[in-house]
Amino acid sequence: MLDRIERLNPQLNAFITVLGEEAMQQAAATDALLASGTRLGPLHGVPVAVKDNMATAGARTTAASRVLKDWVPDRDATVVSRLKRAGAVILGKLNMYEFAFGGVNEDYGECLNPWDRTRCCSSSSSGPGCAVAAGMAYGSLGTDTGGSIRLPAAACGVVGLKPTYGLVSRAGVVPASYSLDHVGPLGRTVRDVAVQMSVVAGHDSDDPTSVRAAAADFEAGLEAGLSGIVVGVPKSQRTEVIDEEMLHAYLAALTTMQNEGAILQEVDVPDHLLSGTVIWGISAPEVAEAHREWTRSRPDDYSPALRSVVQLGEFLPATEYVHAHRVRQVIRSAYAEVMRHVDVLAMPVVPFPAWEVGAQTITIGSHDAQDLMTALTRYCSPANITGQPAVSVPCGFNRGGLPLAFQLIGSWLEDATLLRVARAYERATEWHTHRPQLRGD
Repeated sequence: MLDRIERLNPQLNAFITVLGEEAMQQAAATDALLASGTRLGPLHGVPVAVKDNMATAGARTTAASRVLKDWVPDRDATVVSRLKRAGAVILGKLNMYEFAFGGVNEDYGECLNPWDRTRCCSSSSSGPGCAVAAGMAYGSLGTDTGGSIRLPAAACGVVGLKPTYGLVSRAGVVPASYSLDHVGPLGRTVRDVAVQMSVVAGHDSDDPTSVRAAAADFEAGLEAGLSGIVVGVPKSQRTEVIDEEMLHAYLAALTTMQNEGAILQEVDVPDHLLSGTVIWGISAPEVAEAHREWTRSRPDDYSPALRSVVQLGEFLPATEYVHAHRVRQVIRSAYAEVMRHVDVLAMPVVPFPAWEVGAQTITIGSHDAQDLMTALTRYCSPANITGQPAVSVPCGFNRGGLPLAFQLIGSWLEDATLLRVARAYERATEWHTHRPQLRGD
């Protein structure tokens, strides 16, 4: 796998730091244990990589920033520690947007899409999506504050799960927005994601937001199928602005699930635009709080884009932050009512496929150009606002060969059910079997 990274990473820029020597030592140790009859866990000897905002003891953790460019933590993030205890071999630290926010990477460069290197890998967890799609890691861990696991998964044609808020520890992960951040896995298949979830999920006393939920077996029910599963379909989807091929793939996915035994039921959900507005009212002040000391002592080490978010958060009145949280509860209550009648919701992940590197606006069909970042997170914000689990699943390719995907959203702490539904769809299709053609492959 390290040879593959050496060949492909110069083309794609998925890794900020490759931990070659450390990975070889870990691999040798796991081989020796296996030879003696000891298997550490479900990821024994499996090569994985983590987003570079997750602390790794003895290895630099930059969060793709100048501020932390030389930071070498003395202990692992909880999720990294759990990967290691399960026998995983950590290959390196993956590329991302600066501090998982802001939409830029001035210092470490854009991560390029393995399906088309003129296109990007979407949002902050770009490296985790790219590395898995290009076969440079079996699986990866990313973070999702407004879609940053699901969006790169969609752009790169892999599976990405944002778990229930608090189900996976954030201890040792550089924060973006305290009440919106989630840590979760990406993999080529639903089972790959489920295996990683079985390792990293669970209560952690080092994370005050960690939930005390009973341990779930995320693999046990994967093959249970869709018989009797009720899939909620938002009525508002009829009038959404969305790329024609993306819409066709989404509707085809609904038909496939229905053919596999699911019951489709139209539902009313809150306007996605409301969630998008609320998420900024919450995240900007929380980003400002997280970076308060550094932006005062080292303002020039921030990109203008992220500095503007921090400044917005600093000047937003506290009353507006409180109001945003109150509206958040209204949105959460509305989704809770919907989930009383369905097992999962199905909607697009993103209105369009991967866009050209450097684009600032996006034009969908005959509609006027929109701000890219605003349009990008339209379908992802609700699950961050509510804390529900949500998974991006590949569902096709457009005429240009770019991956298309749709999103399933589950009830709180029903991540295993969500993965069961995703696996049933995956099993009925073959989109997850496609691989990008790369030079030197």
